[in-house]
Amino acid sequence: MIDRIKLLLNRASVFHGLLAGVFIFVAKVIVYLTQHWEYRFLPAFTVLSFLIILSAMIMGGMGDRKQLEGSHYQYKQALSSCFRAVFFAVLLGSFADYVLYSLVDVTLVEQTKGILIEQLQDGLGQMKFMSNDDFDKLVKEIRAAQMGTLWSYISGLPGLVLANMFFGLMVARFLRVKKEADWLSEDNSPMG
Repeated sequence: MIDRIKLLLNRASVFHGLLAGVFIFVAKVIVYLTQHWEYRFLPAFTVLSFLIILSAMIMGGMGDRKQLEGSHYQYKQALSSCFRAVFFAVLLGSFADYVLYSLVDVTLVEQTKGILIEQLQDGLGQMKFMSNDDFDKLVKEIRAAQMGTLWSYISGLPGLVLANMFFGLMVARFLRVKKEADWLSEDNSPMG
């Protein structure tokens, strides 16, 4: 069991995933410490987090491909490298929210709900495709949401991993190395 864990931790994709997770964790803590928590919900922060995870997928996949020198690095291996990088990055990056919400500042949950409701009002106020009753239901759901619990942390992980793995499917496509058809070899000839 310990040998499998050591083998897993020696993968480049795990290292880059953990490194990306640490970067996202530190970014969230810095945003909290500078008392600009609303920056955490801006599109720029989301794009920055995604770019960090994307770079972890690319660098981790390239590192895993280099570690498998002499072997074929097919789509399945490239996809699992991307998954490992995304999983560890999301695990650590989301853990920052859990730590900040439950251990550091419990008032941050209410502040976050206020920010989300304000963004919802700004975004949906410009477009009138939702009725006021539906909007009130949505605000009620946000206020009733339990943030900062271990369950909310764990239940949010699969969605974040799957959302990032959508791009992992494309990254793995570029990282793979196709098997070369060795049709001139005598071993593969139909006659012999």
